[in-house]
Amino acid sequence: MSRSSSRGMSIVELMIVVVIIGILAAISVVSYRRYVARARLSEATAMLAEFAAKEQLYFLDAGLFLEAHATTSNSISTNEASSEFFPSDPSLFFDSVRAPVALGALPGSWRILGIRPRWPQLYCTYMVNAGAAGGAVAGSIGATLWASAPNVPWFYAMAACNLGGEAGWPGQVTVLTLTHDSPAIRTKDETQ
Repeated sequence: MSRSSSRGMSIVELMIVVVIIGILAAISVVSYRRYVARARLSEATAMLAEFAAKEQLYFLDAGLFLEAHATTSNSISTNEASSEFFPSDPSLFFDSVRAPVALGALPGSWRILGIRPRWPQLYCTYMVNAGAAGGAVAGSIGATLWASAPNVPWFYAMAACNLGGEAGWPGQVTVLTLTHDSPAIRTKDETQ
């Protein structure tokens, strides 16, 4: 038996195997993060669509749109303060590591609208601002949705999502919006 036909692996062959495994692991981590981001994005899309449908039904009954904030009362606030989002304040929520927030008691406005999340935990946090015809649109994001205040009753729903890991409010989250006059969901990446 010659020396060249030994049964072991050389160090070069072992290093090649390690490099290939490392490349495959890196590719799978990137793919997994994209999968998680798509799942969170689909949650936000479904919730915004539900808000839009329920707001339109409420409008047919009451002639106005209802704000949906974190407060359990039905008070009107028309702002985008982080404490107004539900299920959690984004300034606290996005400092955690990608864990979903368990739902507690739903805010009164959510119950009035009939919003019932399909999941017991949510990765994104939500709110709806609304106003009368010609009413000023408050907030940094709401003010960018229309060139001037709409001359009809209006609403916009917002989802603030942590699509990529740790983030902070308001500087490093993805914000999705949906308005009364457009079925298209607009995305604004606050990291830009």
